Amino acid sequence: MSLLREITIKEGLPTLEEAKRRLFLEVRRCHGEGVSVLKIIHGYGSGGRGGILRTGLRKIFAEYQRDGDLLGYASGEEFSIFHPMSLEMISAAPELRSDRDLERSNPGVSFLWIQ
Repeated sequence: MSLLREITIKEGLPTLEEAKRRLFLEVRRCHGEGVSVLKIIHGYGSGGRGGILRTGLRKIFAEYQRDGDLLGYASGEEFSIFHPMSLEMISAAPELRSDRDLERSNPGVSFLWIQ
């Protein structure tokens, strides 16, 4: 079983509300299946919509952490071996060491520590 799951939440160009529903269901699924880290591809707003999914979903991450659904999270811009939360997630899901977005400052992704 993989400790890392990747989802493309921007697929189908959902509204923010639909993306939030998808995120909620996916986090619940990860809890049930023992997934430690969820990588979310939400895009960065290059379609001219101003990054609505990116900014809207990232606000939700803090709520999820406050409610105990997440241990932490890191934006793609932060995802680095020099970022403490990223290092915690890499320890929880070692396959992240080979993730294509490590050290790439990708604003179109986020990482959630589910464990």
